[in-house]
Amino acid sequence: PPIEDPPGPTSADESSGATGREVQDYGEVQRAVATIKAHARQGNLRSAALFFQTCQTSGMMTTVLYNSFLDACVQCGDLDEAVSHFEEMQRLDLVDVISYNTLLKAYLSHGRADKARKLMQDMTAQGVKPTTVTYNELLHAKVVKGGRSGVWQQVDEMRAAGVQPNAVTCSILLKLFVNGSCAPAELRRVVDLIDEIAEPVDEALVSSLIDACARTKQMEAVSDLIRRFRHKGHKWCFPAPLYGSMVKAYGQAGDIARVHQTWQDMQDQGVKPTAITVGCMVEALVTNGEAQEAWNLVHRQLEDEEQNENINTVTYSTVLKGFASTRDIDKVFVVYEEMRAKDIPCNRITYNTMLNACAKSGGMRHVSRLLEDMAASSVAPDIITYATIVKGYCAEGDVDRAFKVLDNMQSEGNFPPDEIMYNSILDGCAKQHRADDALRVFEEMQSVGIPPSNYTLSILVKVLGHAHRVPQAFQMVEELSQKNGFRPNVQVYTCLAQACIMNKKLDRALRLHDSIVAEVGHAIDEKFYAALVRGCLNMHQPHKAVELMRVAYQLPRHGFATSARWDGKPVGVEAQAVGELVDRLTTGGIVDQQSLEALDADLLEYRGFSIHDVRSGGSVGRRPGATGPPNQRGFGPL
Repeated sequence: PPIEDPPGPTSADESSGATGREVQDYGEVQRAVATIKAHARQGNLRSAALFFQTCQTSGMMTTVLYNSFLDACVQCGDLDEAVSHFEEMQRLDLVDVISYNTLLKAYLSHGRADKARKLMQDMTAQGVKPTTVTYNELLHAKVVKGGRSGVWQQVDEMRAAGVQPNAVTCSILLKLFVNGSCAPAELRRVVDLIDEIAEPVDEALVSSLIDACARTKQMEAVSDLIRRFRHKGHKWCFPAPLYGSMVKAYGQAGDIARVHQTWQDMQDQGVKPTAITVGCMVEALVTNGEAQEAWNLVHRQLEDEEQNENINTVTYSTVLKGFASTRDIDKVFVVYEEMRAKDIPCNRITYNTMLNACAKSGGMRHVSRLLEDMAASSVAPDIITYATIVKGYCAEGDVDRAFKVLDNMQSEGNFPPDEIMYNSILDGCAKQHRADDALRVFEEMQSVGIPPSNYTLSILVKVLGHAHRVPQAFQMVEELSQKNGFRPNVQVYTCLAQACIMNKKLDRALRLHDSIVAEVGHAIDEKFYAALVRGCLNMHQPHKAVELMRVAYQLPRHGFATSARWDGKPVGVEAQAVGELVDRLTTGGIVDQQSLEALDADLLEYRGFSIHDVRSGGSVGRRPGATGPPNQRGFGPL
């Protein structure tokens, strides 16, 4: 789309562009230009060309008219016709800066940067000085192309030519931050440009700046610009929607202090908040753990006759979400009763928020009443409603009621169960050690065409582990991952290892470790090693646990397989499991204590920290001066 529309024709354009050819009726030219533009908007270049030829025949030989047809060629995407028409204008000496800018835009829109540069050279050679529009077109093309290469060089060239950037220039530059990947220094340069432009800064530009700062998590830049303008004496007062955008952005950045400052500034400036502004403030407070303050704000708004209409269903639902996140089920129902007392409608989001609070806070006893209230308010449940109820019952251990909800939903036929719902019931079965029910649910899940995920697989492994069916768990992992085309992740393998340990099959768990490490592309994390270390301790094999510590930190003298890919970053073991191992070895015999001392010495030599650093949650990265371990198998156990 065009960055800036060329300015409308003026009498000055007429006299300079006509080069002595006076037009009898300026109004007639204006009507002709409007007709050509109308044809161009419809994409009808042929009709525009025929009308333009009629104008030529009648003697309308003006730059304004010729520019209007040139713009029609560009708007209709006919580059060849645009170039041909521009060359005719040159022969007739009717070319001005608008003509050059229009053809420049055409070249750039067709990806002809080489032609655009050549046109710029011709423009300068003819004594036509490039304008802000000229440079903005070039800058826009570079930004749209998707890279930052040459963008700031273009800005420097623009300023070197004596052409000052304007608000449009800054808006174009802010598009660099759409993906949030630009450096902080670049955003500061844009803020400096905005500070320097002579024209008033409008709401659209500030809104773009806020969006860029939010994407790059650099909201300080907005605060910095406001300080600069007010230091210069500018009475910079934003409208309510812009204050709302700032509050929202600060809230997402977790800067609750500036959330409050922005709201106070809005009040100090005498700006009345809208419902959206209040909603942004309530959301920012709730997101940052200030649900009570959000509720207080709602009450203050309700007490103000001019602003009580700003409070609506969305506002109250956000407050409900805040108290639900803190699992304050009593406060959730107080807010809910207040909504009903004030005749503020409750929608599906409201009820789903309430149900989610019940599911998280052990308040499933309230579900029947909430469903009755939904029916009385003519609010129909959706898949989220059912999934939340199922999840809540499973969390409370009432899997049978979860099955009833699933059966009722299926009998009604309004919503087919999704993966989330099936996984919730599978998880409930796992917690109750109901293997046969879990396998039945899984078969149903497959029969309706819902493929399992790694999360599904990890639940099934837990179920089968508790049922002492470890071989079936291994078989299911292999078959389902191959059938559904995904690679089991580390969480699945951790559940497999725990299933082995639970069933006193430590050797099987350790063989699993070696097979995973040997296979390229598989990664193990510190939780996996923690499970194995604890398994060794539970099976009274602390020296095996020490070996696992060695392989986890890529140290010598262990009997396990290691990855051939040395990247200098050991996986490590969770600190709590390390602490359990240290306690066990410390209270053991002389051999155990020697084993601990040797492990500590190797950690210091190869990793640069002690085992006590690991136990306290210290970094597993290698410190300066530490040497890389001989990352090979074959040193043998301690």
